[in-house]
Amino acid sequence: MYAIFSGFHCKCSGTQGRLSASIQSGWYWRWIRVQLWASDMRRLLVLLLFGLTASLAQVAPQSPATLTWKHVSARYRGFNEIKPVLLNEGKQSVFLSRIYPDEFAQLERFDESTGKWESGEWAIRCATVSQPSVPIEIQPKTERSIQIYWQVSTDDWDNPKHFVVETSLEKRPLEGKYRFMLRYALKPWTVFHNPDAIYTIVSPEFLITG
Repeated sequence: MYAIFSGFHCKCSGTQGRLSASIQSGWYWRWIRVQLWASDMRRLLVLLLFGLTASLAQVAPQSPATLTWKHVSARYRGFNEIKPVLLNEGKQSVFLSRIYPDEFAQLERFDESTGKWESGEWAIRCATVSQPSVPIEIQPKTERSIQIYWQVSTDDWDNPKHFVVETSLEKRPLEGKYRFMLRYALKPWTVFHNPDAIYTIVSPEFLITG
């Protein structure tokens, strides 16, 4: 027995007939609405659990793992030229976040007037990602190419003119001294499992000359 719905027609066991008016306007559409509502509620529950567990995780400033940045030059003409690689020289795996956008590295710019580093604007964290339960693992003695999500830290994705500060949304000149920061953990970090401690590793400094 099988049924194929096309418009308001049904085919069942080789017999074609027209769906009844009660199915068109009654229980069938109520059932559809219930399924959509249930799907929305499940999605909302996942996001609420994600937000709660993510808020409980603590960011530790000092990196306990033995990690080294490769292919980071002292000077670039633009952000799109930066193609860093992270090498895990230690004896234990490290894990990147499966939660968008924390899998990517975040830009930081040095403010000459204050003598402080300023983080670039960052995207809203989202748990709707591909393979949400699969950890991103960098095993010992292996390396991984890291993408810098510089687009969200600038005023224009296609033709950036300014760096945008995360805390104030103030704009800074695009040229200047930069570095980038990557979050990682020592335990699997997925949408459904957030580690107790989150660490950061910072790149060498470099110049953007425009």
